[in-house]
Amino acid sequence: MKPLVLSILLLCAMVSAQSGGDLAARVNPFIGTSTSWIQDNGNTLPGAVRPFGMLYWSPDRTDGSFYRYEGTATRGFSLTHLSGPGCGVYGDVPILPILGMVRVPPPQRPQPYQGIYKPEDQVAQPGYYAVKLATGIEIQLASAVRSGIAEFGFPDSHEARSVIIDLGRNMTRVNQAEVEIRGRTVTGSVESDEFCGFENHYRIFFSLEVDQEPESTGTFDELSVKPGVKTERGPRAGGYLTFPSAIRTLHLKVGISYVSAANASLNLQQEIPEWDFPKVRQDARAAWNDVLGRVLAEGGSEAQRRIFYTALYHSFLHPSIFSDVNGDYVGFDNKVHQAKERIQYANYSGWDIYRSQVQLITILLPKIASDIAQSLVNDAEQGGGLPLWPVANDESSVMVGDPSDAILASIYAFGGRGFDTRAALAAMLKGADEPKTHVRLYPERPGLEDYLSKGYIAQRPETPSGAGAASVTLEDTSADFAISEFSKAQGETATAQRFLARSAYWRNLFDPQTKYIRARDQQGKFLPDFSPSKTDGFVEGNSAQYTWMVPYDLKGLIEAVGGPEAARSRLDDYFSEYGKWTGSGYTPHFFISNEPSFGNPWIYNWTGHPWRTQEVVRKSLQDLFTDAPGGLPGNDDLGATSSWVVFAFLGIYPEIPGVAGVTLNTPVFPSVILKMDGHDLHILAADAPAKRYIQSVKLDHKPVRATWLDWERLKSSSELNFTLSDQPVREAGEQPPSFEPTVR
Repeated sequence: MKPLVLSILLLCAMVSAQSGGDLAARVNPFIGTSTSWIQDNGNTLPGAVRPFGMLYWSPDRTDGSFYRYEGTATRGFSLTHLSGPGCGVYGDVPILPILGMVRVPPPQRPQPYQGIYKPEDQVAQPGYYAVKLATGIEIQLASAVRSGIAEFGFPDSHEARSVIIDLGRNMTRVNQAEVEIRGRTVTGSVESDEFCGFENHYRIFFSLEVDQEPESTGTFDELSVKPGVKTERGPRAGGYLTFPSAIRTLHLKVGISYVSAANASLNLQQEIPEWDFPKVRQDARAAWNDVLGRVLAEGGSEAQRRIFYTALYHSFLHPSIFSDVNGDYVGFDNKVHQAKERIQYANYSGWDIYRSQVQLITILLPKIASDIAQSLVNDAEQGGGLPLWPVANDESSVMVGDPSDAILASIYAFGGRGFDTRAALAAMLKGADEPKTHVRLYPERPGLEDYLSKGYIAQRPETPSGAGAASVTLEDTSADFAISEFSKAQGETATAQRFLARSAYWRNLFDPQTKYIRARDQQGKFLPDFSPSKTDGFVEGNSAQYTWMVPYDLKGLIEAVGGPEAARSRLDDYFSEYGKWTGSGYTPHFFISNEPSFGNPWIYNWTGHPWRTQEVVRKSLQDLFTDAPGGLPGNDDLGATSSWVVFAFLGIYPEIPGVAGVTLNTPVFPSVILKMDGHDLHILAADAPAKRYIQSVKLDHKPVRATWLDWERLKSSSELNFTLSDQPVREAGEQPPSFEPTVR
């Protein structure tokens, strides 16, 4: 192996020679790995992964908490991760090379084996991660889709070289593990659960190979090391391989599967048949350049381009591929199914990604989006209902609402049509109409009995469904609107009208006295002692933030608040500073760290003050997002926040989930080409980013009077041209769409 530093220099020379064709060079996977200035964490990680990859090979902290750039120790490099969630999960099969023999059981506390390093001795690039440990061991990781390869470079020393595979550690809890060592091959599995403390389960299998015969092997549990033993089973099981001191370079490759160890081996053999580390690394970079190349942005500063392409990178990490190379996957019924001529996906942060991330994926990668949609339909058929926050092949029931409705409707609206729409609609209706519908152990819509009988969910603090009743009600009205739009697209007019009427239930929680959304109790009374900043009745937010979360009926909401000027005035106060968590609640301001606030900057387009949208979006991008490790102002939630960044940079935003259209803000780049399924759309803004106001817009040289563009019209056009100004243009333009039911 070349020394790590030399390898990096050679890569830099290669990137320079390619001069702009290598968009992966604009990605900094360390963005979001540290605490931001508003004291929140992106919870991203720097490891090696392909777009939507099953394997995500990255370092873990010694205590099992989220990776932080400034950390200086790892307990190993595990094979499975999620980028940006609020709770830890996965981190399975940590692998750690060390100098010396394994004499103490690795599961003991304090941990006897750690990899110590300096933060600046790490390198992270799309599909690749490297670090030099204090022991002198140089580690390089490169990813395929369901497998990966490592190159371990050992220093010149007389100590043995060992590789520890500690199956008893992950980010939640290992219930059972098993390992079997046969010469240069190690296989096994890990069973785990408790994402965010909820009852959900998964089992992952692995098949690992090394390119040299070990001198000795063994297993361990929490009590003892067992030299020469080939198999071990238990929640603290693990194994190790030891090599002679003469070895300077060791290659290790591993495949994973949720079906079987045999499938893990099959994934490995088909994806990485040889021991060619540079090829796997090069192929990973090419895969990332392919998806990143769907957006060609030029201009702006180097930092802005880095922020943008890293956000695009983060947007394409999840959902995760879940089916094996032969199409096998484990369904929500715990049976093995076949994904024929398609891919099964898993890991959906539903509450977060329905607002803008699935729209971005669909615009740029409609085939993948269609498979993402069909995967949800399959989950519903196998598990009883549409998932909320599925981890692997089980439901975690983290967060609230019924987000799969909006995910499916948005994918269809933006052109992802390759899924079973009839089955999708049937699953939507079952979850929305039948209170007993469960997704595995959990109800799909907690509180649905109240919702159907009262037109809102009553606040019942003693039950999970009522703890954030106002938030859940608003989420369900958005889900109902999405069902209405999807039904209309399928020609089901009566169903569309019925769910459009239900989408008006937000009015049942709107207090005409305070002009805010408020939770009601079982008797229909608003909760007492109201303040817009109080969190009573709300999930991860307050009334000041949630009152605006009626994206499909903004005209009606603005009228209820007191009209356009009253709404503008309240929005101005809302955006006068950034919201924060104070320890006891949230300040009553724009809180980009949580997704219900995502669409709020564009509401000015509905009040007739579009220049304020242009100001707020640009200021938020400048203030909250940087190209440093602390450059994400909150959990990225599997790409949700990053997708917001991408749209904000482009100057278009899908404000209304389930509706095929975008509302406008000022683009950051003077030139962007969107490559959409064989058709290019060129977004031009000649004076960007210097000027932040829109003077006029033309679509294929025809004037656009509105701040809203229908997607069918936009995607068939070739040029969207913004003329910018350095002064606000105080014209309302045409009113963007709003959807009020014909019957309330």
